[in-house]
Amino acid sequence: MTAVRRSSSVIPATLLALALLATATACSSGKAPAAGSGSPTAGGQGTTVTVTEKEYSLGLSQTQFTPGSYTFVADNAGTVAHALAISGPGVSLTQTPTISPGGKAQFTVTLQQGGYELWCPVDSHKALGMDTHIQVGAAGSASPTAGGAATTSSGTTGGGY
Repeated sequence: MTAVRRSSSVIPATLLALALLATATACSSGKAPAAGSGSPTAGGQGTTVTVTEKEYSLGLSQTQFTPGSYTFVADNAGTVAHALAISGPGVSLTQTPTISPGGKAQFTVTLQQGGYELWCPVDSHKALGMDTHIQVGAAGSASPTAGGAATTSSGTTGGGY
C-alpha cells in the first residue's frame, strides 16, 4: 500500500512539473508581439514608421529616411478595407494583407539609397490618392508633405503634385 501511495504522489508532482514547463514555454514565446500589433517583433526590426490610411490618403509618422531596416505599420483609420504596399531599390513588391477598418498590419524591409513608392493596392485606391513616394539617403524625405507628416493628396485629381 505504501508503494501505491508513493506512485500516486509522483504522478501529481510530474503533472505539476509538466504544467509549469508548459507555462514557462508559453510565456517565453509570447514575448514577441504578433504581426500587425504595431510593435516590432523580437530581434530588433529597425525603425518603426506608422502609415495612417484613410479615404483616400496616406500619412507617414516620419519624413526623413536613411538607409536601414524599417518596420512599416499600416493603421487603417478609414471606414473601408485598405492595405499597404512598397517597392523600390532592393525591395520587390512587398505588401500587407487587406486590413479591416480599425485594424493594423506590418512588414519590415531594408531600404537602400533611392526612391520608394508606398500605396494602397486595394481596388483603385492608389488612383484616388493613396500613393506617396519617399526618398532614402542623406537628405531623404517623403513627398508630398503637409503638417509635419508625409501625406498623399486626396481626391482624383492628384492635388497638383
